[in-house]
This record gives sequence, C-alpha cells and structure tokens, in this order.
Amino acid sequence: MRRFLFFALPLLVLAMALYAFVQEAFGMAPDPALLSPSAPPRLPGWMPLATWVLESIGLAALFLMIQGRGGSRLASGLLAGWIAWVFRGPLLVVTVVSLAGLAPGPWWVLVFSWWVLYTVCGLLLGVVAVSAGLPP
Repeated sequence: MRRFLFFALPLLVLAMALYAFVQEAFGMAPDPALLSPSAPPRLPGWMPLATWVLESIGLAALFLMIQGRGGSRLASGLLAGWIAWVFRGPLLVVTVVSLAGLAPGPWWVLVFSWWVLYTVCGLLLGVVAVSAGLPP
C-alpha cells in the first residue's frame, strides 16, 4: 500500500495542477469577480497546492475503501472519482449559484470539465493500483 500511495499522491497532484494550468491557459477558469463585487483577494501560492494534496489524499482513501470490497481496480477508481466529483461538481455549483444569485449556465460548463478531471484521476488511481501490485 505504501508503494501505491507513494506513486498515486504525486500523480494526482500533478494531474490537478495540469488541469488548473490548462484552465488558465485556455481562459476556462471561473471569474472570481462574479462572486464578489470588490476585488477578490489573491490566494497565496501554497494554497492551491495544499488543496490538491488534500484532494489527492481524499481520493486515494476513497479508492482504498472502495477497492477493499473487491472488484476491478479501474472500476473502483472510476467510482471513487465520480463520487468525489458529485461534491466538487453539481453540489458545489448548486450551492454557489443559489447563494450568490448567479446565472447557472457558465458554471455547468465547469461541472463537466471537473467530471473529466475526476474521471482521469480515478483511472490514474486504478492504473497505479495495478502497477503497484495492490491486491484486487
């Protein structure tokens, strides 16, 4: 299990960082000015990294709990990714849109892109589990 975590956690952090980079590069990142009329504060550089590490630990733990019940490692990875996506995607958007009184349209595009991210992260967990020799 140590070998699985040794490879899975940095790989997940790298996938999330690459996703954030692509979002910024293609202008797909949400506009924080929509949520606050004043100038939104800029987060320190360590904050996104800390959240990616926290998400990676959570995804790996969820994967291990699901994988412990048996079944395919890739299916367990997809299931873990999609469970995490429910909280990062639709529930987050519904909360933000309803509290801020925003139009939901642009935010649902993010939900789909987060679904892609968590699907990739889940598949990465499955592949790492196979290559690390994690028992099925």
